[in-house]
Amino acid sequence: MSELDPLTQRIEETFTRIEQEQMKGIPLLNPNLKVQTSGFQLFEGRMVGIVITPWLMNLILFPAEGEDWSDLTLGEKQTHRFPANEYRFMVNEFEGIGQCQTHSLHSPMHEFMDQDHAVAAAESFMQTLMVEVEHPEQDPHDEALLGRILRGEETPEIEMDGFALAEKKIAEQEGCQSESVEPGITRRDLLRGVCRREG
Repeated sequence: MSELDPLTQRIEETFTRIEQEQMKGIPLLNPNLKVQTSGFQLFEGRMVGIVITPWLMNLILFPAEGEDWSDLTLGEKQTHRFPANEYRFMVNEFEGIGQCQTHSLHSPMHEFMDQDHAVAAAESFMQTLMVEVEHPEQDPHDEALLGRILRGEETPEIEMDGFALAEKKIAEQEGCQSESVEPGITRRDLLRGVCRREG
């Protein structure tokens, strides 16, 4: 068993728990998909790879051995350079896997026909990520928008990243269970922890 096996198992268990406890009945789920990890490997001492879920596909980065991220604030943005490009990650924390940094690749996941399709996309991204590019394109994922949404500012609909933050917001709403999430709830409402519309 490689050192990656326990990590990927914990990641899959963590996101499966999130799906079961927090995501039931939410329309953005793709019923043809399940939680699965893909492409995890060591890069400059840090574990990096992709988690596929029915609602998002995230690149996840973990601290290197002896690296301390405890002074970083949840939701803070960090830029990391890979051979293919620079990507902005959001500091996050999940029960079961601890502190990590996440970068949204896809959300929602309705464009994927089935699990094989999603896995192929994840594998292709990881292969491309590790190929040196002389003139990389600008990172198309503006995750700074997420921070503005979490602060309550008006913004357009965005790709959802860092579900741990949304999970935390939902948990803070007293008596707010996944069954109370009404049909038509927006991603903005979900990220702000609004599980039931007023009126």
